Amino acid sequence: MRLALLLFLAICMGACDEDTSGVVKSTRPTLDVPFSTIPVTQRDVRELVMATNANGIKAEIIGIAENALLLLDIDATRVEPVLLGQPNKGVSAQNAMLENNFIAVIGSGFVSELHTLEPVGLLQVNGKTLSPVQGHGYTRILGINDAGMGVVHRESYQRELFYSALQAGPGIVEQGKLDISERDLQRPKYFRSFIAICDNRWLAGVSLAPTHLRTLGQTLLQHIEKQGLQCGDVVNLAGDRQAVLMFQADDKTVVYHGNPTTYKVSLVGFRLKAT
Repeated sequence: MRLALLLFLAICMGACDEDTSGVVKSTRPTLDVPFSTIPVTQRDVRELVMATNANGIKAEIIGIAENALLLLDIDATRVEPVLLGQPNKGVSAQNAMLENNFIAVIGSGFVSELHTLEPVGLLQVNGKTLSPVQGHGYTRILGINDAGMGVVHRESYQRELFYSALQAGPGIVEQGKLDISERDLQRPKYFRSFIAICDNRWLAGVSLAPTHLRTLGQTLLQHIEKQGLQCGDVVNLAGDRQAVLMFQADDKTVVYHGNPTTYKVSLVGFRLKAT
């Protein structure tokens, strides 16, 4: 995988549209983002996704058309989460995978301030607070501690709960129930990225087409019920051009949806636990 990423990085120096500013260039929602592999393969990307079931992650595509979600089912007994946060400098999904031995990475943690790579809301990395809690806007705190990952409301947040944490939202699902009103259907559709907290596992995913949060939540809850999972919270991460999911499909191939070279303030990575 490391060789594949290095080759891709070399190619991108001359061919890829790398945006190191983290700035959304347009207020209009994008209608298309990259969905491909590193290295590029002749295999159908969707078939490759559905064949991924190793190293503690199982990939699948659920729903159809604009409801389709690319979903990773991550075994919390074998895999640990890691929050990366680099205000001002930023980090790309590609570099995160390359430098941290991740098997998967999802982002962005949240939208950054316009024309900067400054976080909006709480960003706490390895016990150090890089940005304080914001009292309005995002209502959820996604955190990492020795037990794994958890979600609390910002009003319930205490620094000692997590050693790494970020402020995100809205909560698509709270206490197992859809928490997005029908008013959301009147808003623009965007590409979405999200994390679900479930018993002994996490679900990390992106929408394969612009969609509403309510539609995403309904599709995901149907899947959760069908699979017999217990998932208390689903948190929305930054969407549109900032939404990205990247994972190791096999020993030689990495799959990504979204732009793997654009820089984000924060990303959540996953790696195999040390044995």
